[in-house]
Amino acid sequence: MSIRVHLYSSLRKYADNRDMVDVAGTTVGECLNDLTRQFPSISPILFDETGKPLEKVFVSINLESAYREKMTTPVKENDDLYLILIVAGG
Repeated sequence: MSIRVHLYSSLRKYADNRDMVDVAGTTVGECLNDLTRQFPSISPILFDETGKPLEKVFVSINLESAYREKMTTPVKENDDLYLILIVAGG
């Protein structure tokens, strides 16, 4: 199953400067695992050492929020995942 992952600008350098990557999976977690399989250097940006998504990572499916805790949220053929890093500061 093909899912498109759209990468926020600061994540693109970890994916050969691509703004979009095709991944395989039936859940958000499977898709992100496939993304990190294709581009291992993005893994520590998205996940902690136990594999839990970092709080700074925002995921949406077709522009609707998919909570970090819900890596089991199903996705379907031709869905679009959007990955955004939440930046804080002043």
